[in-house]
Amino acid sequence: MAKARYHHGDLPRMLVEAAIVHLKDHDASTLGLRPLAKAVGVSEAAPYHHFADRRAFEHAVMIEGYALLRARCLAVAPQSLRDLLDAYVGFAVEHPNLFRLIHRSGEPRDPANAALAAASEAAFAPLLAEVRRRAQMAGVCEADRIGFLALMVWTQVHGLAEVVISDFLRLGADGASFRERAYAYIEAGLRTGLTAD
Repeated sequence: MAKARYHHGDLPRMLVEAAIVHLKDHDASTLGLRPLAKAVGVSEAAPYHHFADRRAFEHAVMIEGYALLRARCLAVAPQSLRDLLDAYVGFAVEHPNLFRLIHRSGEPRDPANAALAAASEAAFAPLLAEVRRRAQMAGVCEADRIGFLALMVWTQVHGLAEVVISDFLRLGADGASFRERAYAYIEAGLRTGLTAD
């Protein structure tokens, strides 16, 4: 990676962007501030003016990952639930290591990680909005029920994404048709959930 000129305030962004690029071909366990500092052309000590430690840096990368996932989903919303599901799985396929990093722990659920929690909720918001829209059409208005159904849809599509990126089923050329069948199944399950007493 070519060394770039930067202003002091740009370094956090440069390091996060370098990490996103790094994760295209490497597992998150290989993320390190020192190698990334070298990649962007600054001293090994420079990142620590902005990030207290590796965990703080990983949180910044995760926040960016959630933002990219949200943007991917917003690009198709509110066209259809199927499009949102495909956007989610498509993000996982294109960024498997980043996808696994942002979902590897319950840290975004920890109130101590407010920025991370907000980024996670923002990434979930397009799916929640689509489920809420469908619920309103079905005459369902209970917030708890809508939230639960959205969580169940997410659970299924997240599991599907993991199966796809791990190639667990060795689907090969049948992968696209399997995904389409899975999307239809998830959508049918939501319809059932919205009409059940």
